[in-house]
Amino acid sequence: MKSFAELFKQHRVQARFANLSDFADALSEKGYVYDPSMISLWQRGKRIPNRRRLLITIIAVFCEKGAITSVDEANELLEAADQGYLTSKEQEDLFGN
Repeated sequence: MKSFAELFKQHRVQARFANLSDFADALSEKGYVYDPSMISLWQRGKRIPNRRRLLITIIAVFCEKGAITSVDEANELLEAADQGYLTSKEQEDLFGN
């Protein structure tokens, strides 16, 4: 199983965020203001976001950019952060299922 850091970086690159500041800007558009240095800690495996709502928002950003395209990919990221799996409501909100 991949670590949160590995999955986060993989999805960030797939989403074509050129740098962590761009990702921070996308998060701020969703109401979460984080300094790129904090996001760097996530990507380097030094910290893992532990607020579920934040993690769901991160997944939503990646979904919007086409980097996460399935419930399985979203669940893999959540599981790597010790947050279990998407609820039915979360799945519906993210994927319309």
